[in-house]
Amino acid sequence: MKRLSLALAALLAVGGAQAATVSFQYGLPLPLALSTTEINQTGTLGLFNSSLGTLTAISLTVYGAASFQFTGTNTAAQSQTASITGNTSLVWSSSIAALTPFLSDAINLTFSSGAQTYAVGQTRTFGPELVNGQSTDNLFAIRNALSAAGGGTFTLNCVSLSGLAVQGGGGNIATTQATRAGCGAQITYTYDVPTPPPPQVPEPASLALVGLALAGAAAASRRRRQG
Repeated sequence: MKRLSLALAALLAVGGAQAATVSFQYGLPLPLALSTTEINQTGTLGLFNSSLGTLTAISLTVYGAASFQFTGTNTAAQSQTASITGNTSLVWSSSIAALTPFLSDAINLTFSSGAQTYAVGQTRTFGPELVNGQSTDNLFAIRNALSAAGGGTFTLNCVSLSGLAVQGGGGNIATTQATRAGCGAQITYTYDVPTPPPPQVPEPASLALVGLALAGAAAASRRRRQG
């Protein structure tokens, strides 16, 4: 009886569901490929195939990178002190409308020269400097929009907005810039995989009846041989 109970407990422990994950990505792995700004990149990610199991979590991470290089030239008749800052904002959108609120925050990447003193007619060069950023969102609240029987795909679009800002210099610092940027994304689905129920284990009373029947058959066989 004790052995039977232990076997039944072990089978029940195996039953239920097992956790699994599936991921889709574009533009990865890191480091990201960079193109001259301004960029307008579209990538494709996969929807969750609802036939795989029951979704328990969805995580979307968008990645961005920018390489900054710029110059400042003092055009005044006297020395000037100024700080130049390069900025690239990566703005996201999607073919799935339900994703819009989660993509509203841009990835802002910046690089600054810090305060620098320029002699008359002097040109200073800064960079190239690579800056990376990322943002992660939990999308479980819109799981219905991201799953379908048999799966499927959706798109993410990333555009850049780049510029330079000069602080100080009295408006006498002329600038040039060479900025490159790139985007990437990964979505990960976590789900429960249903496992088949454990096989039926005979109850102790049923086992006893089977045992009695087998014993009776054996006794009858012995009597026939003896007769």
